[in-house]
Amino acid sequence: MARARRRRSMPNTHRFERTDRVAQLVRSVVASEMERLDEAFDGVVVTGVDVDRELMAAVVHYDVRDADQADAVAASFSQHQHRFQRSLGDQASMRRTPALRFRRDMSIVAADRIEELLAGLSGEQVQGQVGGLSGEYEPDER
Repeated sequence: MARARRRRSMPNTHRFERTDRVAQLVRSVVASEMERLDEAFDGVVVTGVDVDRELMAAVVHYDVRDADQADAVAASFSQHQHRFQRSLGDQASMRRTPALRFRRDMSIVAADRIEELLAGLSGEQVQGQVGGLSGEYEPDER
């Protein structure tokens, strides 16, 4: 009588999802290529990469320190997109590499705007909005 073979469950040797590893690879390849390609990328920071589950597309989010250069940087990304894609293909050990798209990260612009608005508030306005927290507590009578 033959013994039934038990399948051993493979221990999870990967600490991250494959999409996370591909996103990290895309981020490092794009950052290194930005240093080599064009001076228009000075002051540009890659803030993140989103890769879809099928590994077919990757969106590279970037921030520009000088807002006046945003259009020039976007044009440089579109001009050099094929070079980024080729470099990713050369460095990745994948059958297919995700198609790269570049998008400016507007969350940093929004955060700067919020900080600007908060800094513009005076101390009196902040205290007036807090109201009852200044020790003037009046319980409801029921």
